[in-house]
Amino acid sequence: AAGRLPFALGLRGGGAGLPPWMRHAHRRFSSQRRFSSASNEGTSAQQTSGGIRGALAKYNALNEAHPTTTKVGTSVVILLFGDTMAQRIQHRSAAKTSEDGAAPSFRMDWRRLAAFASFGAIYTGYFQMHWFRYLQTVFPRQVGLKARFLRKDVLAPLLINQLGMVCVGYYPFFFAWTGFVRGRTWDESMEEMKKKYKLKLLAQNWSFWIPAQGVQFALVPSSYHILYVSAMGLAWNTILSLVTLEKIPEAAEELKRKKA
Repeated sequence: AAGRLPFALGLRGGGAGLPPWMRHAHRRFSSQRRFSSASNEGTSAQQTSGGIRGALAKYNALNEAHPTTTKVGTSVVILLFGDTMAQRIQHRSAAKTSEDGAAPSFRMDWRRLAAFASFGAIYTGYFQMHWFRYLQTVFPRQVGLKARFLRKDVLAPLLINQLGMVCVGYYPFFFAWTGFVRGRTWDESMEEMKKKYKLKLLAQNWSFWIPAQGVQFALVPSSYHILYVSAMGLAWNTILSLVTLEKIPEAAEELKRKKA
């Protein structure tokens, strides 16, 4: 062990304690090892980047061949995944706040899932595809400009959508349609909208969606608008579920109905 110690110390010191003929070999070995490690990292990054580019190329091919089906299908798949996550979060939150502390097994609310998926197909996938296309026809994207947000072709469609369509189209249709699919009467749907559709909801919506859609109109190619909006919608619904569901009394009531 004592004979091996100087050699080990020489290696740890970058080879300075080794004989000259071994120092040169040590430097070559260390250089080759660093080059091999960098090459492996570069290959892994290239494979990941290539996989993303390949997936986007396939999406583009589908989008060009079947634009409506691709966009509607994209929004439905993402919304199905998002509402499944939201229901699970809501179930856990309601179980924590229940009086007996019991946590019954999770059961999917299929009518709610169908309501969100069909809303995504009609509004997010189909309507917004044509709506965004119309906005960009009226306010065509300025080519050759740097990524700036204070531009007419960014601010105009952003404000028209968020201050106009979201207020008079998105939320009223959301409450009416999802209530209908979930088996509620028109009066029940309108009562729920009166209870939840308030300035606070719009303020929360704008705090997330104005920056998100600013990026959309400034940077995201039009062929990816529905994919981008659906992905942002997944993040938005998850954030709302994590932040607000524990405060929603309907969460506990829904859990009681499932236990009954």
